Amino acid sequence: MLNFLNYPNSMYLAVLEALKSNTYPNPKVGAVLIDKDNQIKAIGRHRGKGTDHAEIEIIKNSSIHFDDTLFVTLEPCLHTDTSPSCAEELLKTNLKNIVIGDIDTDIRTNGKSVAKLKQAGLNVSIINEVNTFINPNYNIKNLHNRTISYIGKVATSKNNMITNNSSDKKYITNSKSLELTHLIRATVDGLLIGKNTLINDNPLLNVRHENLPNIKIHKYVLWGSDNKTINDFIDKHDDKIFITSFNSKNSNIVNLNELTFQNLETFLISKNINSLLVEGGNFIHKFFIENNFYDCFYKFSSDHNIDNGLKLDPTIDSYLNDKLILNREIRLNDNSLHIYN
Repeated sequence: MLNFLNYPNSMYLAVLEALKSNTYPNPKVGAVLIDKDNQIKAIGRHRGKGTDHAEIEIIKNSSIHFDDTLFVTLEPCLHTDTSPSCAEELLKTNLKNIVIGDIDTDIRTNGKSVAKLKQAGLNVSIINEVNTFINPNYNIKNLHNRTISYIGKVATSKNNMITNNSSDKKYITNSKSLELTHLIRATVDGLLIGKNTLINDNPLLNVRHENLPNIKIHKYVLWGSDNKTINDFIDKHDDKIFITSFNSKNSNIVNLNELTFQNLETFLISKNINSLLVEGGNFIHKFFIENNFYDCFYKFSSDHNIDNGLKLDPTIDSYLNDKLILNREIRLNDNSLHIYN
């Protein structure tokens, strides 16, 4: 289990459950009900707009005892929409203990359910940043009225190399960092890399997590203006969309005419991308940094040096330290993860 996320095991299971469904335009929500002996009684999730919320699935599929505990990744909704008010429905049960991952920033709920549950005598605990992790765009949309959340990710050696050109060609980071990377991928709608990352690393860009085998995400390559060498790669990567500044009859090539941030965002919005993970090298990260649009950035660092490789551009570290705030540092054996917001 990924105990370095500082979630209790039951909340971690609720996170995994939430990520199994594409609930656009609603947030992904998971729930786990355990008994007094920490044995799982029921697991539920929201499966899409117009379907039961995770808490309602739990209520329908289990008998809730007064000494059970419900873990849910987001504050239960107060309002009635296509699903009944989860807070009201929970109050009809024998539930006395609930652990919530984040207050819901939807103005229809926004702490009101927590107040109502407490007033009714329930023990309510909150684990911050669970929903923010699962639904990275949720607060950006509710609080700042922005359509897309942009998340950066880079892996470096101790001596700040971002590629390994040595003969061993090993991953820069360890298995725990890789496992967490695949979990992060499962939280977003799209993944973007640059041309050089595709050429040098030939990445699959999929979600390889044992508990989430069927997650599908949109894969994009910011290719640019080079229309001469693209044919050497596009047939081998027909699961990816190549974003360019030139016309082509190939359906996997999208011409933005000019590779500006605004043109890229307009295209992503047209594809219903609400959260984008940017995994790339210096060029693509500098492209986003120049527009100052990273909402979150994951920097994985190894304790080991690499003899031969490409160094991280110092302007990226400067941006992280000057423009973002270091939210958390997590130790992953011989790796460390710095999370900036």
